[in-house]
Amino acid sequence: MNVLVTGGTGFLGTRLVNQLLKQGDQVAVYSRHSIPELGGKVNFVIGDIRDRDALRKAFEKIDAVYHLAICLDESNPEMYDINVKGTENVATLSKEFNVKQLIYMSSSGVLGETREPSREDMPYNPKTKYEKSKMESEKIIASSGVPYTIVRTTIILGPNPIWLQIFGAARKSYPILGSGKNKFHLVYVEDVISLLLHVKGRVNALNETFHVASPDVPTYMEVYQMMCDELKVPMTKKHVPLFFAYTMARLHEFSCKLRHKKPKLTLMRSSIDRLVRNRVLSTEKAKRVLGFEPRYTTKRAIHETVKYLGIARLGYSDWELSKIKK
Repeated sequence: MNVLVTGGTGFLGTRLVNQLLKQGDQVAVYSRHSIPELGGKVNFVIGDIRDRDALRKAFEKIDAVYHLAICLDESNPEMYDINVKGTENVATLSKEFNVKQLIYMSSSGVLGETREPSREDMPYNPKTKYEKSKMESEKIIASSGVPYTIVRTTIILGPNPIWLQIFGAARKSYPILGSGKNKFHLVYVEDVISLLLHVKGRVNALNETFHVASPDVPTYMEVYQMMCDELKVPMTKKHVPLFFAYTMARLHEFSCKLRHKKPKLTLMRSSIDRLVRNRVLSTEKAKRVLGFEPRYTTKRAIHETVKYLGIARLGYSDWELSKIKK
């Protein structure tokens, strides 16, 4: 099958592309840049996702499209436009080129806070600009006239710079925000890749939305404890009231705006919200319709991530040093 992956050079995209290649698919990648890891293996088309003319060049003889290209940075004033306009372009060209299946990577954030297992048919309730951009993108995909599959994930756990920062904060006894009792449903990156591959070419996956998340639903404090146990460091007993945390985040963002600097990810209000919000997804539909079940518990996902990153109790790992040098 000829497959196009937008955002195929990112954390999720590179893993997906490598698995598609292993399955024997011919893969094109649309991205703002190429990467050496995929050099010679795929057909790279370079461009901005908002540039429809550039994107059109990637659609020749394509059977299926994975739309992963996304901007997560809520401090970026172009974030909403990148996400929504980019999706409009992908959907329009998928229709124009008679793509057989458009698979869209979405977020559980479109449902807002969920205290009980949330199903795919629950009403939208996004809070942040990013979540609203994902909601609008889902609507565009569903009304495009192209056979589609939407895969919604909760926060993806795996070896990337963001989780490296989070583990680093745990290692330095970063305080718990709020009570820590909120449900903190995560999903390991390999389970996300597995479902993305699983839905490709399946008739019963067409024009449907599926959730993917870990089989267990720990609290934020329980996840923190698992991380500390894996890192072999004591867990902090300090808690920071949410009002104070949000106030400091506002001040940090305002200060950065005045100085024309990018806010630190871990100090932004949107990041705090991701930590303290209740988040519980039902994955029953994927099991019932597709026979798909996630394999990684949160504890196992944390273990695999720490092992991959090579995080030691003291000092920097080789992986950390390579990111610092970059």
